[in-house]
Amino acid sequence: MVGLNKPLSVRLADDDAVFLAALRIDDAITASDKVRALIRQARQRADVPQGYGGALAVSRDLLAEPAQAVREAEDSAGIHSGVVRTLLSEAEELLAVALAAPAEVRSGEPHDLARYEARLVDRAARIAEQLLRWSVTPTAPAYDPAVVARRIAALADLIALHASRKESSHG
Repeated sequence: MVGLNKPLSVRLADDDAVFLAALRIDDAITASDKVRALIRQARQRADVPQGYGGALAVSRDLLAEPAQAVREAEDSAGIHSGVVRTLLSEAEELLAVALAAPAEVRSGEPHDLARYEARLVDRAARIAEQLLRWSVTPTAPAYDPAVVARRIAALADLIALHASRKESSHG
């Protein structure tokens, strides 16, 4: 193979060998393939992503295995959750914004920090808005159709307090 010219021999503990054998990484079949993939992943984590695009690629890579596991489980069970898929997608974007911090706030300028903060709040607000949308319908597109409504109901007092505080400050 081109570029693979440094042989490496490693001794692993039994539990690490079992872990490596069971590890699923795209296109990595053999132990050597998996070790190279793990090194690639470690290198990606060590390299600061350049901007949002690079950070999004890293966040997608980090969440690819959980998303794949969900899709396979859904296929096996014959069910689907738009809630899970949407939240995983939103998590990718929120994580990408978080990972882009070194490139975006390097200057230390207050306006850069405020812009970064606003981007994080925007992503979090989009998630909250989506949850609220799902909660006002009798059922959410979820494995448990009432899961969102139950969780939002638990926050109802806080939401009502916020609304009343806002009204009293304008009145």
